[in-house]
Amino acid sequence: MRRLLLVTAVITASLGSAFAQSNSKIGTPKRVAVAFFDEERLRNPAGQASLQDFHFFLNQIREIVKRDFPGVELRVLKRGEWLGLPDRTGLNVQNLEPPLGYVLSAKGSKRRLLSGVQSEVDFACAAAAFFHRPSSACIK
Repeated sequence: MRRLLLVTAVITASLGSAFAQSNSKIGTPKRVAVAFFDEERLRNPAGQASLQDFHFFLNQIREIVKRDFPGVELRVLKRGEWLGLPDRTGLNVQNLEPPLGYVLSAKGSKRRLLSGVQSEVDFACAAAAFFHRPSSACIK
């Protein structure tokens, strides 16, 4: 009986610490830039042209984030996807008014929405102002 009680106590103690670890927010980025688009709302010819421009600039923006904004994670969201942001809000592409754009978010700051297609220079300048870091791509 004592062994059973001892085994039960050890299992209970280990389960308690396992549940405590699962509630932590390990891996949540402190700063994030989200590129989002809703293909459903961009099915017309003008929308398809905007989506092509968006994808063209996204490749350049990805390099800018990697080079000039260390610690900022770039995520790409499509319709039907949800993302928890560092400012403790959530982002759902279906509920956003512009069908494509960018959201900049940092812990302790109000998020910033950049609607529509952004050139690499426009994005770099907006991100530099939001994240309080210089960017070599911002020539303004």
